[in-house]
Order: sequence, then C-alpha cells, then structure tokens
Amino acid sequence: MRFGFVTDELSQDPREAVEMALEWGVREFEIRHVHDKRFPRLPLNMLDRLVDLQDEYDIAYTAVSPGFFKTRIDDEPHIAYATGEGLHVAVDFMQACEIPLLICFGLESTPGTDKEAVARIGSFADQLADFELHAAVENETHCKFNTPERIASLLQQCDRPNLGANWDLANLKEGAEEGFPDGYETVKEYIRNVHAKDVVVTSEGRVEWRPIGEGVCDWRGQMRALLEDQIVERVTIESHCGPPEHVGQHNLTMLKRFVEEAGG
Repeated sequence: MRFGFVTDELSQDPREAVEMALEWGVREFEIRHVHDKRFPRLPLNMLDRLVDLQDEYDIAYTAVSPGFFKTRIDDEPHIAYATGEGLHVAVDFMQACEIPLLICFGLESTPGTDKEAVARIGSFADQLADFELHAAVENETHCKFNTPERIASLLQQCDRPNLGANWDLANLKEGAEEGFPDGYETVKEYIRNVHAKDVVVTSEGRVEWRPIGEGVCDWRGQMRALLEDQIVERVTIESHCGPPEHVGQHNLTMLKRFVEEAGG
C-alpha cells in the first residue's frame, strides 16, 4: 500500500508541500488548492509551474479535485464552468501530467431530484470518457451522495464504467463510526480513491476533524480491509487539521503502522 497527500493539507505552496512529503518518503500527490485558489481556477503560469514541479522532483499527481458539483443543481454558472471551460483546463492539465482521476461531488441535497443528479453526473462522466479519464464522486453529508447506501445506489443508477466513488470515511461525520465495516462493504465495489482523516461529532453536534486514531473512524480495520480487498493502490491523506507538519506525519505514521499490523 502506498500513501499520498493532498498538497494543500501540507502547504498552500506546492513546492513546500512536496519537499515536506519527500522527507517522509511520499511521492504521490493530489492537487486541490494552490496559493488559496482552487484548481483549475489558477493562472496559466501557476499551472505550468505545477507541471514543471512534477518533472523536477520526479513525483506523481494521482488526482485533481476541482470541487465540481459541490453546489446546487440550479447553479447554472458553476455547472457551465464544470462542464465547459473548467473541464477543458482540467483535462489539459491532467493529460500533460498523466493524471487518470478527477474527484467531483454529487450536488447539494436540495433542490433537484436523484434522477436529475444521476443524469448530470453521468453526462459529466461521459465527457471525461472522451479523453479516457475517470471520475470519483466524493461523499459529503450535505450532498446527494451522502450515505453509503445512497452512494452505491446513485452510482449504480449512473452506470458508467469510468465513474466510481471517492471513499471518505470521516466525511460521513455522524455516520463515521458505523462507516466501517458496514458502509465500506456497501460501497466497496465502486471505490476508486480513498481519503484519510479522522473526526468526532461533539455532544453539541459540532464536527471536529482529528488526527487519525483520535476520532471515531476505525482506520485500523479499514486499512486491513483495503489490503485484503486490493481495490486501491494508495490512500491519500487529507488531514483537515494541524499543524500540518505534525499531523501530516502523524497520520502517515499511523496508517503505515496499521498496514504493518495487518501484514502488509
């Protein structure tokens, strides 16, 4: 099992993030925010620097996360960008860096029907398929793809070979404690990418992100299952809490420990 980082979970400066991760032996990265701007809404020279950075350090970009469809289904400017200019910029970058996967979201829970969401996400997957690229829908509690049962059902309805799930156990929030093993088993056949962080929901209902091992997620069991099932080659760390130089290394150490315990 290999591990990667979302670069802005370590630093908004991708060079600084890469150099930090390389010290820990990690060479794979997901692109999301760069200098507080979300990919692909970046100046052209910044995109060029990301391409150069990959060559300079001999690293791999494994996915991009542009935040497409993390919005209402009637947000016409967002939809137009995600399926038009934004998609074209993202695809050009993905092809230049040989990135196979784009992570998107499943549209806000309201308004709109499941049928409409399935049509929109399915059509987007078709656009990516024209370039032989894949998409993974990240689960979020405020989106239509919010519970394991709904993730599996909606992806089954989409029925696209290049569309799967970005499994984020902690993003289940109130459902994270039950997210493994039952939720994982429900979604397993659709998982194409995995994000790792931990979470607690306080008695007041407040969501707090935590270092791995300090929340409710059963990452020990989840890593064992991922090793056994061999459905992904890597897990990408998305800490969501800091300080990043300490929590990032902690999360990597914990996940590696769980792999070793499982005999991986």
